[in-house]
Amino acid sequence: ETAIKRVVVRTVSSPRFLYPKATEPEGNWGVASRLALTLWDSLPDQRLRDAAAKGKLSTPQEVNKEAWRMLYDARARAKLNGFFEHWLELDRAAQISKDQKHFPEFSPAVLSDLRTSLDLFLDDTVWGESSDYRQLLLADGLFLNPRLAAIYGAPAPASGGFERIVLPGQGRAGVVTHPYLLSSFAYHDNTSPVHRGVFLTRHIVGMSLKPPPEAIKFEDSRFDPKLTMREKVTELTRSKSCQGCHSTINPLGFSLENFDAIGRWRTQEKNKPIVATGEFIDSAGEKISLKGARDLANYAANSPAAHASFIAQLFDHMAKQPVESYGPDASERLLGSFTRSGFKIRDLLVDIAVTDALNPPKKPSLTANASR
Repeated sequence: ETAIKRVVVRTVSSPRFLYPKATEPEGNWGVASRLALTLWDSLPDQRLRDAAAKGKLSTPQEVNKEAWRMLYDARARAKLNGFFEHWLELDRAAQISKDQKHFPEFSPAVLSDLRTSLDLFLDDTVWGESSDYRQLLLADGLFLNPRLAAIYGAPAPASGGFERIVLPGQGRAGVVTHPYLLSSFAYHDNTSPVHRGVFLTRHIVGMSLKPPPEAIKFEDSRFDPKLTMREKVTELTRSKSCQGCHSTINPLGFSLENFDAIGRWRTQEKNKPIVATGEFIDSAGEKISLKGARDLANYAANSPAAHASFIAQLFDHMAKQPVESYGPDASERLLGSFTRSGFKIRDLLVDIAVTDALNPPKKPSLTANASR
């Protein structure tokens, strides 16, 4: 037992474990190591070691060929799933609970079904024929089983399992309006345009937000019960100090107000028509008008700034380094190749892996760091 403890402690405290890319070998062996870490978070397999031993990881074409082979290994799929956990903040699901008075149909079984629905959608989009990033935002269908179909207003799948079903007239838009995420970014008894707006700003539209000068807690009991959620949030964030960020957060969050706290389509709240319109200024300084979730999704799907943000977040997850570390032109080059590919996510994954394998950031001096 003592020996095992010492081995584990020595391993997890070693710079070679904590900073593998700063201690890896040079040449073809370094390329093999970086490819395996980027795509698999693991060690090179036998085929990759053989390629390194024969000096067949020296050109972009050779590395690209190996990266495509490795992409279809289960470890690459698992690592990409980890990205979606981060990008979509899926760890929030552990906190999802709904008021049974308002949402009696929502249960742990429904929540589990919704997660399966989202996983099926992500898997179908990334690993399907097109692998088109834009469909993450624009797809108008949901994977539903009979239990979910009864809740979200769709005919029950004849198979009795999950099927992709288009819900006409609901303005569905990929992950933007997936009920799993809409439920997550909401209160237990109502929507939350602020939580939804912050998520959309940072992860979908690709704009940054400063920390609020003063944290303000939303207390529903302080408002007139006749007010809609939009009216309450507008009142709460009316001050100039709030509007610095909420001039972006609010209109993005309001664009999803047609979807209640469990992601069902609705047209009224408090016997008033839902107002899902709004305007915000994007990172290029342009005024963007929104009439609902589809407008938001269309904007993000066609926005170079949103594309660049997606690339940066995916690169950081895969390479464990910011894309800026790979040179001033790395981001623009990746954006250009991503666009030319038709926004294929699989092509982007390979491009990231090859970039990291052949052009690693400058290694820090571990000895110098330790001495300081």
